[in-house]
Amino acid sequence: MNPLRLLRDLISSLHGGADPRHVAAGFALGAALGLVPKGNLFAVVFLLLFFVFRLNKGTALLSATLFTPVGYLVDGPAHRAGLALLKTPALQGLWAALYDLPIVPLTRFNNSVVLGNLVFGLVLYVPLYFIALCFAVYYNAAVGPYVERLKIVQVIKSMAWYRTYQKWAA
Repeated sequence: MNPLRLLRDLISSLHGGADPRHVAAGFALGAALGLVPKGNLFAVVFLLLFFVFRLNKGTALLSATLFTPVGYLVDGPAHRAGLALLKTPALQGLWAALYDLPIVPLTRFNNSVVLGNLVFGLVLYVPLYFIALCFAVYYNAAVGPYVERLKIVQVIKSMAWYRTYQKWAA
């Protein structure tokens, strides 16, 4: 993927070029990917979901980049939450059955930090989706037209290299 195209898609999506629901879904899924520690099957599955669902990939990658450091910051609470889930007597049979499946151990669900961050990402998905949806709708209605009228934006859009890039990236 071309990083400049992703940036252009992100900017155009905020200026009314994409469905706000796709922007919000990209943000929420990117946040879930950012929270999950990398190097396990969960991270790969979240990354594959970017390509399966209709969502804004620029927003998703930006969100994943922003939430990766947050994932490291919440490792302590995630460890405690994951450990509580792993030690819950009622779930012991589930963990044993999952561990005996062929591919599931590659998710590293038995690591308390991975499980805790996964739970945090899944729990935060819905609120982050609606927050991002409200932001995208507000931005399209109120901020986008103002930004389009800024002199710097008009100057950039009038430059030959910008018009050439618009034709090339389309």
